Amino acid sequence: METKQILEATCPDCRGPLSQIRHDARTSEYTCLVGHAYSAHALLQAHHETEEEALWAAVLALEETANIVRAVGQDCQPGIAERLATQAQLKRNQAAVIRKILEQLEPFQTDG
Repeated sequence: METKQILEATCPDCRGPLSQIRHDARTSEYTCLVGHAYSAHALLQAHHETEEEALWAAVLALEETANIVRAVGQDCQPGIAERLATQAQLKRNQAAVIRKILEQLEPFQTDG
């Protein structure tokens, strides 16, 4: 008997709600409202890729912010420029923390 359960997760392709369709005791399919469908292995792999892309996007955003501050800081009053420089350094530090997380990120091991 087939059962369907909504998961507390989203589709790695479209970020829509994800459901598990259990075909039998050992076989499930994971689908979203748009129609993306995954096996368990494919879903784990796709979500790993999604998390890695999101973390790299965060690194890029933080580093770009620091670069923007460097460019516009020279147009600001000295006190504001100093505060911005401090905030930019914090952004660089945060990007470095995420880079360390990325170095340790591992895909799910689903084979034997």
